[in-house]
Amino acid sequence: MPNLMLTNWCNYKCPYCFGKDMMHPKLPALNMQEDTFEGIIQWLNKDRQDNVIHLMGGEPTLHPHFEKIVQRLMEEEFKITVFSNLATDQAPSLADKLNLFPVRWVVNVNNPVKWSEKQRHNIESSLALLADKACLTFNVMPDGSDDNWALDLTEKYNLEKYIKVGFLLPTYEQSNMALNDNEYATVATKVTELAIEAAKRDIRLEYECGVPTCAFTDEQLGTLWKCGSPLSSGCCSRLDITPDGWVIYCLPLATMGKKKYYEFENYSAAKDWHEKRYAPYRAMGRTTECAMCPLRKSDSCNAACLAKNLIGCSNIDKLKSVD
Repeated sequence: MPNLMLTNWCNYKCPYCFGKDMMHPKLPALNMQEDTFEGIIQWLNKDRQDNVIHLMGGEPTLHPHFEKIVQRLMEEEFKITVFSNLATDQAPSLADKLNLFPVRWVVNVNNPVKWSEKQRHNIESSLALLADKACLTFNVMPDGSDDNWALDLTEKYNLEKYIKVGFLLPTYEQSNMALNDNEYATVATKVTELAIEAAKRDIRLEYECGVPTCAFTDEQLGTLWKCGSPLSSGCCSRLDITPDGWVIYCLPLATMGKKKYYEFENYSAAKDWHEKRYAPYRAMGRTTECAMCPLRKSDSCNAACLAKNLIGCSNIDKLKSVD
């Protein structure tokens, strides 16, 4: 089941955001309207997959009818995961109202040293209410800071005992801040160090889309495995549906082709359409070494972030067109 972008407005303006090409102020501010939302529900009900639906943005708690949307999805017996920064003024109230319901929260956080006092109040108040119905996710930066703050927050607020970490990935248009190739090894080292400390606290790491196996040495991969945080490298995400009903493959590839949800018979048809469009480009891999890599040949790695891999391709016009 897909990621529903309830709004393209966010209270943060993170320079590394891989949703920049779909977000305000690059595009007009949009909230998903009730008729679009109801249409998507009926469309999804034609072909239920895993029943899991993700609510995202922008920042989903900024949608004026967020609570009503959650209640409607629960009526349809969807399993709901909300991706939020919990820094909005609405977040503590919503956390209080919804923490008795089976709603999971994946909380996108930056290093707390960057929080304003108001953000700190909203985030910490919300985390205290949600407790183990929430987990943290953040991008590991290629700088000298350590990331133990994420472990500290997990323990302090009794959050779910795992943390999702990601690399800074580019949009195809390269409109955001992303890792240079020579920074991947630095970030891989920081991830490994975090996994070692996390294991001491009975916390494990999971990984966002686009984390490449080859960024890590064999020794580091072994350490991650021993720490209970084995790397799972992939780029095959749930489809995103924008506030006005466009189906895109993912936010980093938002400008690479889209269709309205109702142009497809069901979600599976939409997924098949997107996968077939990208299949020839996946076969290229990321570098010339990919062709002979045993991980790639065994389908254990699909060359990480597809948006990053496509940057610089000379024959891309056919992919940009929608037939």
